Amino acid sequence: MMVNGRFRLVAGTWHVAYLLVHLWWAIGHEPRFLNGGESYFPGGWVPVVLGVLAAAGCLSAAVADRRGVNDSGGYVLAGLNAVAGVALCVYSFLFPVILASLLFEGIRTGSVASLLATGGGAVGGVLCLIIAADERRLAVRPCGSCGRIHGRSPESRAERAPGWAFAGAYLAVAGYLARMSVWLDDTIAGRWPGPESRANGPSLTALVIFVVLMSLAGTLLPLALAHRWGRLWPAWTGPLRGRAVPRWLVLGTGLFMGASLTAYFGIAGMTAWILGDVGGPFLPLLLEMGGYTLWGAGLLVAAASYFALTRPPCPQMVTERG
Repeated sequence: MMVNGRFRLVAGTWHVAYLLVHLWWAIGHEPRFLNGGESYFPGGWVPVVLGVLAAAGCLSAAVADRRGVNDSGGYVLAGLNAVAGVALCVYSFLFPVILASLLFEGIRTGSVASLLATGGGAVGGVLCLIIAADERRLAVRPCGSCGRIHGRSPESRAERAPGWAFAGAYLAVAGYLARMSVWLDDTIAGRWPGPESRANGPSLTALVIFVVLMSLAGTLLPLALAHRWGRLWPAWTGPLRGRAVPRWLVLGTGLFMGASLTAYFGIAGMTAWILGDVGGPFLPLLLEMGGYTLWGAGLLVAAASYFALTRPPCPQMVTERG
């Protein structure tokens, strides 16, 4: 994705606003309605520091866009924004959890405020990561028409995905199977759904739909990210045969699921387990936490390949061939 100086300036302004709000909260004015629902990690000055880092990265990139920067400077800006983006996304990992809670359980006291607070960090993190990717792209001197490095980057959807993409996809499937082995054991033993879920939880139909969607996200989704049929409709789809699969239908779902699982279970869940905040039998916890973590990480790896393989064709190459 190619972004201009205005995008960098807007991103920097976003982070300055994020920084000022959290600075106001840190000096003793945190609203009661938030009730600690912004992050699993400590609040206070942590988001302020992250806001400073992110604002510095985005605004520095905006200045560099006007004045120019050499390749080494581009890599420095890419690294700074990447660190800030990852840190903000990790700090705001509760955003998809709160969003899912609102969709499935309805609005609760403080939930909308927590959604907005975590959403501010999550959006900011994504903005930083977009700028980081663009700074790296500029540093490697890509094609001015499409952003590829011709000869090193894939040119079309029809090309085979690299081996590491298949490794990520099947790692995700393995993580899903590990997680589902615990669910299957609980179901056979009568522990799922639990008494509370039977009494006050969603209906059996909703639970079945959830398990079906979860299974598709653990099997069909990672395989679609790596295999050719996830980029071009296969022969058995009839009139769709050979046409491009909508890019963000697969890529957007893969990134969302991968980031959510990795942040919630891989970072927060594992941290809570190590600190003793999560208890239970060792093997089921290992299969559940480890399974979710591998599932999420595998999706992110496969999604990186899918992103590169599904770029629009280079206009310059198309013109030369024509």
